[in-house]
Amino acid sequence: MNQLHREYRNKGLQFITIDKAGVILSSDQQLIDFEKGSLLKDVHPFFENIGVYFEDDSEYAKLECIHIEDRIFDIDFILNDDHTAVIILREGTDFYKRVQVMTQKRNESLIFQERLELKNQLLKEQEEFKNRFIANFSHELRNPLTLISSFSSMLMKKDINLDQQMLIEAIKSQSEKLRGILNDILDLSILKNSSLSLENAPFSLRKLLKNLQLNYTTSHLDLNFKVNIDTNVPKTIIGDKRRFEQVITNFIDNALKHNKGDSIEINIQENQRRANKVSLRIEVTNNEGIIPDILSDPKLENYTSIGHGDIEKTTGLSFSIARELAQLMDGDIRIKHCENGGTTQVANLKLSFPIHDEEIEEQVEKKTKPKVQLSEKIRTIIAEENSVSKMTALKILVSTGNFDTQVFTDPKNLLGAVENDEYDLILMSSSISQLDTIELISLIKEFANDHNKKIPIIGVTTQTAPEDIAALRKAGCKDVIKKPYTDDELTNTIYKRLNLKKFK
Repeated sequence: MNQLHREYRNKGLQFITIDKAGVILSSDQQLIDFEKGSLLKDVHPFFENIGVYFEDDSEYAKLECIHIEDRIFDIDFILNDDHTAVIILREGTDFYKRVQVMTQKRNESLIFQERLELKNQLLKEQEEFKNRFIANFSHELRNPLTLISSFSSMLMKKDINLDQQMLIEAIKSQSEKLRGILNDILDLSILKNSSLSLENAPFSLRKLLKNLQLNYTTSHLDLNFKVNIDTNVPKTIIGDKRRFEQVITNFIDNALKHNKGDSIEINIQENQRRANKVSLRIEVTNNEGIIPDILSDPKLENYTSIGHGDIEKTTGLSFSIARELAQLMDGDIRIKHCENGGTTQVANLKLSFPIHDEEIEEQVEKKTKPKVQLSEKIRTIIAEENSVSKMTALKILVSTGNFDTQVFTDPKNLLGAVENDEYDLILMSSSISQLDTIELISLIKEFANDHNKKIPIIGVTTQTAPEDIAALRKAGCKDVIKKPYTDDELTNTIYKRLNLKKFK
């Protein structure tokens, strides 16, 4: 044993010999002072039960990471043949502290990773909740808006006095404004989810601006509305005309809401061009009125809360949509305050133009069509359970005098009707009694008689996302009408999709 003591002396080891009663027989005093003849348990409470190792059949035991005073030891217990025992203390304080630091860093890393995963999960759940809220919000608004839009349009066609006409026009105007806000909310949701794709078709830039100027000067008679286009700007642009126009109209609407002067000016210049690509700079300036800097904040949703005040001043939504659309066109937008107290909104957008840049002729669809008069009525099914939507569609069709309508709110009755009778058209709602349109169309194809298997089905839906419309068309809808709609939009779609010769 003396040889062993000499070999491990000064190597962070200490040897203590004790008897079965726990009395210290010897100690080399390398690490801790153990007084010969004293009890081991008096040195530290850990050794209180050291006697159990004498009773164990094993001659060796190892104890790790034992804290004695302010140090950490590994302890070996070796039982001798003479019923004495050797206790070896192995100093491990530095090692265990390093391990503790490493373990703490690893735990912190695991905790950070877990927090990150929880945060991502929370953001995902928040996004899903927002999307569900927007979908429900859209669904709840579109049915009453359909009634307001359709009935106000129908009333405008009646013989009414000037006061009545002004009241109805006010109702129609505000319903269109709500419809625009609703579409803006859905557009922003789609843009945030990066699920919007841009179309790519040629259009006349100058004609687009001329029509905008005409529309705004007609509705704002006291407004001096100027449009300036540099001569070097291409005549024809290849891109998404509707989205390009949406950026400009959002700028104009924003300017009108804050304008305190009598002038709004649009300037379009060319930044640069390469091959058939061109970068355009669009500026919309209102000569008086400061647009809030907060609109440049990416977190525009905080500003768009209608509860913060007058809905007329809620401009963050339109500006946010314009920014998202600009990014899709590899561009950007910003706000500049003018020295004269006005504001300039700027968009830099990248588009294409044809190699042979010539003014193109765009077909303009006539908005007014002659009234359709049929000698034979169109036998029509309205599959709708919402009372407001049901009344709206029924009232519109009855007012034309061209439809013989039946309304079904129960899928069983609907399937029975298409099996036993003959019809010319089905107007299909988004769902009936928790049965969605696609499933119901499949059942109609299965149960309908030979005549009705070929019946045109027009979907009438509050689900306006592109993928939802595509799914309805794939399921068999001849066309899809998105709520809210007007009376003309409903009847024109029906007449377009039916062969009216058989009813004349």
